[in-house]
Amino acid sequence: MIKPEERDSIIKIIGSKHVKKIQDHLSKNNITAPNNKPYSKTIISYILSGKRENEVIENAIIAFAHSKMLEKEKNQEIKDLLTKKHLRKT
Repeated sequence: MIKPEERDSIIKIIGSKHVKKIQDHLSKNNITAPNNKPYSKTIISYILSGKRENEVIENAIIAFAHSKMLEKEKNQEIKDLLTKKHLRKT
């Protein structure tokens, strides 16, 4: 079950329209409901808020947030390198 503090961190990492982004991630990775249809935004929201449990979706959400966090860190490193190079030239 996703705890409130985990939820807050996940939302902060993923950003606006987080439920839609999670839904897209699940679809891309062929994580579907038992009827082979995509999970609804409502179900994803319930799981993210801790009102329902689904270990597969919870793990996918955490993995998605982790990949987004790594992506943001890498982008920040690139920005920092560019800034340092620019400052050295001036």
